[in-house]
Amino acid sequence: MGPLVDPLHLELPQAGTSNGCFETMRAYGGRIFRLEDHLERLYASATSLGAGVEIDRRHVGRRLRTALKRSGLNEAVVRIALMPRREEPVSPSIVVQPATRPPASAYRRGAQVAIVPARKFAVGSINPQAKYSARLGSVLAVIDARLRGVDEALFLDEVGSVTESTASNFGIVSKGAILTPPCWLGLLAGITREVLFELAKELRLPIREVPLTRHDLYNADEAFLTSTLKEVLPVTSIDGRRIGTGRPGPITKRLHRAFQRLVKRELHIR
Repeated sequence: MGPLVDPLHLELPQAGTSNGCFETMRAYGGRIFRLEDHLERLYASATSLGAGVEIDRRHVGRRLRTALKRSGLNEAVVRIALMPRREEPVSPSIVVQPATRPPASAYRRGAQVAIVPARKFAVGSINPQAKYSARLGSVLAVIDARLRGVDEALFLDEVGSVTESTASNFGIVSKGAILTPPCWLGLLAGITREVLFELAKELRLPIREVPLTRHDLYNADEAFLTSTLKEVLPVTSIDGRRIGTGRPGPITKRLHRAFQRLVKRELHIR
């Protein structure tokens, strides 16, 4: 693991064996947020990979909670990987680390991102809904982002539509509506991305899945990244162009505050 560029310390995508799958979860106050959703996606990834997981999902959940408790960390990143071995059952590998998220200053000033030429595997080759360990496209994009001196990289699909970043989903705000690319373009349906739809409904904000181009991004009022580690991170510059006022927008801020309230409510954190 390593930072993308200072001071955001955004993570380098995980690499591993090409035939494994993984999940990254966030613990707040000693509890894992949306654990069942992460486990559901992990098992779906393993099934898509053709690797049967003989361990009961509830047992894996208990192992994750136990590992978190033994770590003594209240704020943590919990990672689980399933690496199939020949003629052996799939065995999970669990790692618990201190939570690493962008500093408060990143949410005040916003992130700078750039669209890079690097591509991930085409959606017709590998289903993006499965979190496989093969991350070469994302690693190359991170290298490109470092060379450009920005905080994150954005991918386009084959026809020029924006999909996602190296380790986050992406969205914009245009004329009061939240717009995010649809998953069929070749992006992962992130857990935080799904929470965003719940929050938009709660806040009575219009939200739609629509293909987005560079033109849409450059003319957006606001932009943001969502992920387990970043939560809802404002984006204020794309390809060196100022987005909106060049400062984190009001709707992005509302979504982030609502997300943090939801976490506290679900995990019973005071």
